[in-house]
Amino acid sequence: MPNNERSEKIQQAKNTIERMLRYAASNPTIVLPNETLNNGIFSIRKETENYTNTDEVLLWKVYSELSILISPASDISIQIADGLKDFIAASDTDSKNAPAVLEKPKRWHFSWSGSKSSGNKLNEIYNINIKGITTGLIVSVFLYVFIQCYIALLSDTLTNSTDLLSKHESLMVSRRLIIDGATPKVQSEQIYDEIEMLNNQLLASNQALIDLTTMLSNVRLSTSTLAALNACSSIRSINVVADNSSPLMSCIVLEREYASSIYTVLSRYILPLLLGFIGATAYITRNTLFHLYTNSYVPPHTGMLTMRLCLGGLLGAISGIFISAGAKEAEGFNISLTLMALIMGYSVDVAFNLFDSAIDRLKAWSKGLRDPGNNPPTNDPNKPST
Repeated sequence: MPNNERSEKIQQAKNTIERMLRYAASNPTIVLPNETLNNGIFSIRKETENYTNTDEVLLWKVYSELSILISPASDISIQIADGLKDFIAASDTDSKNAPAVLEKPKRWHFSWSGSKSSGNKLNEIYNINIKGITTGLIVSVFLYVFIQCYIALLSDTLTNSTDLLSKHESLMVSRRLIIDGATPKVQSEQIYDEIEMLNNQLLASNQALIDLTTMLSNVRLSTSTLAALNACSSIRSINVVADNSSPLMSCIVLEREYASSIYTVLSRYILPLLLGFIGATAYITRNTLFHLYTNSYVPPHTGMLTMRLCLGGLLGAISGIFISAGAKEAEGFNISLTLMALIMGYSVDVAFNLFDSAIDRLKAWSKGLRDPGNNPPTNDPNKPST
């Protein structure tokens, strides 16, 4: 190894040992042996150019001992913690010298854009990761609340529409009895009044479904469905629902089925997928906070976070398919689905460990069937005893 490269590596190790010694000495939970402390101070103070092979061996021995002592913290996490402390100290100094009006904007601008004073690349990466995790969690929760509220409104409207259609069907039976002359006049007038009121309620409920599904008007199953829904807009101006075979009743049924399809897609697929993302993001957030608290935070690779989110969304969607299969037609809030999708997204490792365990047991069982020699011997009753 060239002398320049060797000297550079020794100097880097000395700087690392100095940071780890300072961290170990300032942490009351770490017991620092005197031998490690003395050897570390000796390695730091000795000039890099005068290092012998014996000194280099001692240097790396101290490096190894300190790495074990400060675990789970590491040199990278210590540098990040030092950068944050420097930033806080610099912010306090600037706040005393700067006008009060400029104090708050300066703090917020720095906390989201990274440390410019220290010039530490690790702190810039740290701020980018923290910003991405926080933004992802906020956006996911906002989308969940929005979609959950939308599903609840759609569910209530569909339930109300179902009740009104059931009442409308029973009133149509009474109306046929009036036409046949089997109902007294006073009772007939009362039935007609109820039919008129029910028609208005049914039209209002149908209009509510239309308003709720307007934002998703581009999501159509086919061009024929789109044409039928557009044709219903002209028929809807009629304010009388004559019978079950009227064009307006057909439009009400069609628009109700369309709204029910949107509800099914959102509640059984989109919402569990989003809950899986939220669970995975919550795990990443909690894990990040733990490492920040223990000064052991190391910025993870973006690909690792992306894979974790994808696996969380996958498990959430799978749990939504299984749990929602036996749910009611229109249920505003399914606590079993919410908890399961959230837990599956949060505990990706546990879920896949269970899958692996089940697969291993299935492999062992199938191997036993293919290899009869591994099965325990059985007693043949026809074989004579010796």
